[in-house]
Amino acid sequence: MKSMFDLMMNRQYLLYKIIILSLINFNIFAEELTTQHWQFQYAYEAFKNNKLEKFQSLSIALSDYPLYYYLQYLEISSKLSEHSFSSIATFLKQYGNTYFGEKLRRDWLKILAQEQNWSTFLQNYTPSESTTLQCYYVQARLATGQQIETALEEIKKIWLVGYSQPNACDLAFESLYQSNLMNDALVWERIQLAMQNKKLSLAITLAKRLSPSEQAWFTLWQTMHYQPEQTLATFNYPDLPIIRTIILYGINRLATGQFDLAYSYWEKLQRDYAFSVTQIGEMQRDLALTSVKQHHPDALKWLAAINRHFLTEEASEARIKLALRQQHWPALLDFITEMPLAQRHSLQWRYWLGRALEQTSQPTQAQKLFVELAKERDYYGFLAADRIGTKYQMKNRPIQYTPTDQAHLMKNQSVRAAYEFYQLSQLITGEEQWLLNARREWDYGIKQLTSDQQAVAAALANRWGWHDRAVMTSAQAGYYDDLEVRFPLAYYPDLTTAANQQNVDLAWVYGIVRQESAFMAKARSHAGALGLMQLMPATGRSIARRLGLKLIRVQDILAIDTNVSLGTSYLRQMLDRFGGNYMLATAAYNAGPGRAERWAEENSCLPADIWVEMIPFNETRKYVRNVLFYTVVFESRLGQRPHSLRISLSPYDNCTFQDNESNKVAKIK
Repeated sequence: MKSMFDLMMNRQYLLYKIIILSLINFNIFAEELTTQHWQFQYAYEAFKNNKLEKFQSLSIALSDYPLYYYLQYLEISSKLSEHSFSSIATFLKQYGNTYFGEKLRRDWLKILAQEQNWSTFLQNYTPSESTTLQCYYVQARLATGQQIETALEEIKKIWLVGYSQPNACDLAFESLYQSNLMNDALVWERIQLAMQNKKLSLAITLAKRLSPSEQAWFTLWQTMHYQPEQTLATFNYPDLPIIRTIILYGINRLATGQFDLAYSYWEKLQRDYAFSVTQIGEMQRDLALTSVKQHHPDALKWLAAINRHFLTEEASEARIKLALRQQHWPALLDFITEMPLAQRHSLQWRYWLGRALEQTSQPTQAQKLFVELAKERDYYGFLAADRIGTKYQMKNRPIQYTPTDQAHLMKNQSVRAAYEFYQLSQLITGEEQWLLNARREWDYGIKQLTSDQQAVAAALANRWGWHDRAVMTSAQAGYYDDLEVRFPLAYYPDLTTAANQQNVDLAWVYGIVRQESAFMAKARSHAGALGLMQLMPATGRSIARRLGLKLIRVQDILAIDTNVSLGTSYLRQMLDRFGGNYMLATAAYNAGPGRAERWAEENSCLPADIWVEMIPFNETRKYVRNVLFYTVVFESRLGQRPHSLRISLSPYDNCTFQDNESNKVAKIK
């Protein structure tokens, strides 16, 4: 090993590559590697194998390499409690504004807190999103007598939530309990938050801090929680604020299973207790929303009766969607015009306002609205364009930047490190750590940039072939018009081959990939879906058996050619099952064919644009809209003549629609 090390340090490069390749089990494109890439990889291997002398020698030789800080991070973090405070502080001073620098800071601060070294903690603390560190920061100031009143106010904000906080906050909370800020009213406030958040055990714990007389009311609240019907039936308590709160809780809880009975109690108790205007308005809104979930026949009437001052985004959408389901166009028109201005101006609700105008004999106003909407590159813009028979507008405007902009961006430590990690991930297969590190540093660094700088970063990432970060960063920048960045023709040979083999539309495959993984080849979802087309292992194995492919390990599904072969085969299955219907096949790919089939049969008499809005899963509803929209954009990117947006219920649409006269119903009273 000594001779190998000497050879490498003497830069006898060819022999060096041969030796390293024989020792490191990586598939490396050796001709593309620079000396520093090799030295860094070898230093990393030396560290992993605990060959610290060689690690130190190699690290020193890399002092001008952008990932030198990461080697330092590995060495310091491995024995953090043993390093001198000065060495850690020196590292943080130089590299604290990177992902791994910030991680080292968090870990060190926790050690300092456990050792109660509050002075050093305060010297090195920076504002953190970590609740644990925020609590330690309060505790440090209390322990050192600094800004005590401010510290107590801060811990009060951390304490006053409807869920449990980390154990690290306990000592700071004890200081709050012993301060003059704590009283029964504040405890009740948190109990109410906990009960609203369905955290009964937390509420029970908090109630122990109430005075004995107040604890009796919490016992009543517990009884209401477990037995709302029986408790409301015999309710006879004095008119106190806490009693009114308990009543409201009980009515809401009972309404989830017995709506009509809950409403009858609400009518009676309104006469006996002095509920505020706000409490009455919010209860009417909550009952209306519950009536929708219970499929109550009068749900639309309840929704229409909500006082506009108590409308929330959820309530507004519930009203609109129920009116859409019933195709009650006059009610829909009223509901949209009562929405808050900012919400009403979204493309979605402007489209449905146009549909309502169209169906209430106001074609001129509807046409004007659709003309404006059709200028937008969006699902609803494309729907509007189809409505008036005009072309889709793509509005491609590439991100503009100069060499100076690029040079300035690359001065950001995290962005520069992310680029190097990404380069390593492309050169060395089998080492997924580098790609993970690249994403971590990129995401950390991007947050520090202005929106203009983020747009430049997105363009650069796209140029490097790092398409998932390009897509996500352009969205963060709010720059949506560079279609090459947002809709790249990545993995073209693989996707084209697979699409042709299965005889499915290449643009649709691109739309699926764009929505599923945003071109992140190694993507793994929380549910376990894998790769570009996000296949569940069981689905992947089933398709592989049909295709005669052998999957030795689940990870084999991540291989790009395998993934797109399996994914396009599954798309073909869905397309065949739904008679060539792209909308239903898309829904099936996301939610499963059984659900898509059931939804199609249950709502077969709805116009297709309404059908999409009625998809009960938020994720699938957004998924279908996005994929169909993306498909049209990719048709344009591929130089194809765009089809109409593929919104159709065929072969399930066996109903005859009479959109105008049959749907002119009286407004809801």
